[in-house]
Amino acid sequence: MMKKRYAHVVIVTDCGGSDRGRYEIALHRCFYPHDHHLSFFETESMNTLHAGFTAAAHALSSIDHFGPLRNAEQTGVIVNAAPRHGNENGRKLRGASRNPQGEEIYALRLKNDVWVVGPNAGYNFYFLRGQVVESFLVTDMSGRYTPFRSMEVMVPVLAKIFGIQKFPHLKLKPQALSVPTVERCVVVADSDSHGNIYLASTMPHDVWMPPLGESNAFMIGNQIARPRHVDGIFAGETGEQTLTRGSLTLNGEPVYYIVIVGSNAHRSLGSPPVGTKVEIEQE
Repeated sequence: MMKKRYAHVVIVTDCGGSDRGRYEIALHRCFYPHDHHLSFFETESMNTLHAGFTAAAHALSSIDHFGPLRNAEQTGVIVNAAPRHGNENGRKLRGASRNPQGEEIYALRLKNDVWVVGPNAGYNFYFLRGQVVESFLVTDMSGRYTPFRSMEVMVPVLAKIFGIQKFPHLKLKPQALSVPTVERCVVVADSDSHGNIYLASTMPHDVWMPPLGESNAFMIGNQIARPRHVDGIFAGETGEQTLTRGSLTLNGEPVYYIVIVGSNAHRSLGSPPVGTKVEIEQE
């Protein structure tokens, strides 16, 4: 008798809405008859910063919060944002793939034994780059091309890795991962329904963070913010702009939020989109 396995698949995707049903069908067909569960994050844009941040900070930090994976617990994350040829918000990303059908797809085993599958573009893997212990280039030998590769290629790749189905047309070749170079900066990475702004930094926090209790002036888009560094989301006065660490982490480092207690920081600062730079103003 076949031993049932359990698989948890987390999908971070630039698709949303009715596409979720298609992912659920794909997961059922690829993982049947084993037990499986889907967690779904809709980024609703082709911005790799949003997808990469969501995968690393929201998904993986939540997985790690509850300790190491248990025996036979199989967990995979699909990171799917793939602007063609590395074009993102009109900018060329250095080191981006030149594959005419899109960026190269990789399967990565992380230090915590979680598998990540997705295109190597922009920031998709940037926040995970120090956690990779094995990397494989994925090739679809079926001869078919589909723009919806996250469902038709990446979901079955995870089923293949977990030993649930063979999918002989999908080949995994060991290949070192080279993550595209990104600019040293602080950027808006996400916001939540309360209007808190999540920041991602590609440089050390002490370069741009003011000391605890002090403020810096930041230009965010065309808005000036003067948040005070406080210890806790609710540590500021009502209506005060604050900068504080939240519950999310990136590779063990805190994620900082801009918060206005009793108000909406994102709306008050002009609703900056993901990728907006946060630049220190000289006063």
